[in-house]
Amino acid sequence: MPQLETKPFGSIEVEESSLLDFPEGILGFGDYHKFAILEEKEGPFHWLQSADEPGLAFIILKPELILKDYEPSVLTMELQSLQVQSIQECETYLIVTIPGEQPEKMTANLQGPILVNRKTRVARQVISMNENHLVRVPILELLEA
Repeated sequence: MPQLETKPFGSIEVEESSLLDFPEGILGFGDYHKFAILEEKEGPFHWLQSADEPGLAFIILKPELILKDYEPSVLTMELQSLQVQSIQECETYLIVTIPGEQPEKMTANLQGPILVNRKTRVARQVISMNENHLVRVPILELLEA
């Protein structure tokens, strides 16, 4: 089993099948291509942990936990790169930002979701063409809506 060095959890073992390939990297982190989703047992958040850089991890969550009808509008070529016909064939995650010590101001990136094809273990951060999907949407406001 591969061993991952992580900042939040220290050294952990992960199943080979949980490693994902991001051929394009993540926006702003194009040099990193291997990640694992580390699922929290309790709570809505998970970690998208780089397999190559212990200090590189993103907090992510499934969009249905904060939005009932979230469906990003993505280009056909992006779906083709994931070897799927439709977005429903993918797991979708949103990157969460928690500024400093202010969890009440955490935001979700609706414009740049992570799509995962679990069959091929290929993932990609895509750009939603929906103009209502913004980069920083306050999560607490979505929960109150």
